[in-house]
Amino acid sequence: MNEPPILLDTDFVSSFACVDRLDIIEGSYSRRMIVLEEVAEELKRVRYLDDRVCFSIMHGHIRRVQMMAGSAEALEYARLCESYRYGSGEAACMAYAHCCGGIVASNNLRDVRRYCNERKIQLLTTADVLVHVYDEERLDLAQIDSIWRRMVEKRNRLPAAAFAEYLEKRGGLGG
Repeated sequence: MNEPPILLDTDFVSSFACVDRLDIIEGSYSRRMIVLEEVAEELKRVRYLDDRVCFSIMHGHIRRVQMMAGSAEALEYARLCESYRYGSGEAACMAYAHCCGGIVASNNLRDVRRYCNERKIQLLTTADVLVHVYDEERLDLAQIDSIWRRMVEKRNRLPAAAFAEYLEKRGGLGG
């Protein structure tokens, strides 16, 4: 399996955990997902999110990884944190992806897009995952729209109020 790891930022994994649908990302990316220690610390602030992610870790869908002190990724992480432009979790994901390879899974595009584009790091958003699941016909439009609306109700930042609206914005259903 030569597919790159997917580094889960707090906002990304929380969007699925808060509606109790980690099964969606587990079904597509099991054993490729990594929660870095910095993200795990952020998740601990909300017990039920942490519990759900820990359950997924316990079942082998997500790996928990700690950066080695003095490693290239730890040094890049420290540099990013010193800039005060990034949160701890997103800085960790970007640093790890830059130095070790991987895909940054984040919804906070305003903060991470420029860094990732400059370093040719692929980004994955909650919207991307739900489009993928829809295109694969794992869930239908009504099911995904319901999940999307619940995410929005939980104050997750998504690019539209409803999934169907998002599909229209990006060029039509299935487009």
